[in-house]
Amino acid sequence: MNRIVFVLFPLLLLVGCKSKEKPKSDVPAANFLVNDYIKGRVSQLDTSFFSFQKIETAEGRSDTVAIKNSDVRFFAQDFLNLPDLSSGDIKDDYEVSHLYDEIQQAFIFTYSTKSDHPVREQHVTVEPEINPGGKGNIRSVYVDFHDVKEDSAIRKNMMWEANSFYVTTTTDASGQPQKIKTIKIIWRDF
Repeated sequence: MNRIVFVLFPLLLLVGCKSKEKPKSDVPAANFLVNDYIKGRVSQLDTSFFSFQKIETAEGRSDTVAIKNSDVRFFAQDFLNLPDLSSGDIKDDYEVSHLYDEIQQAFIFTYSTKSDHPVREQHVTVEPEINPGGKGNIRSVYVDFHDVKEDSAIRKNMMWEANSFYVTTTTDASGQPQKIKTIKIIWRDF
């Protein structure tokens, strides 16, 4: 009996400790140029023949209107003005972690900081297959952005996906009720 336990225990320990993470060599590089990606996508949308819609939601009401491709740049300003987290000035203030999500079948890279930067967190979801450029293709970008202007605290939850982006702005001004407004831009082929 002791021999069976002596042989089975190390085997069970070895099987139980097996990591479900992808091997390090399969992990795309964590240095994603999110700003370049967003600028590139906006430039593509500027000249595309997609149909665009803006959905604005505030105070429990939604309004949907068609917009021109030239209007997309205006509504994408929050993304276009994000600081570059890979720049030398702030790069060391962010901790980068990653995991492989079995459900999405993608890597998720999280950039987070405890420093007083407007971008508190940024999540980049990346295809697991490496493209010819040696990186994974970005599937989505989520940004948690905080700012203070005069007497207002502003939080923006921003998400960029393959066929849409949105910015939800929550404004807390002293002595006033909280305001929440979402602007979502979607596009489709004809």
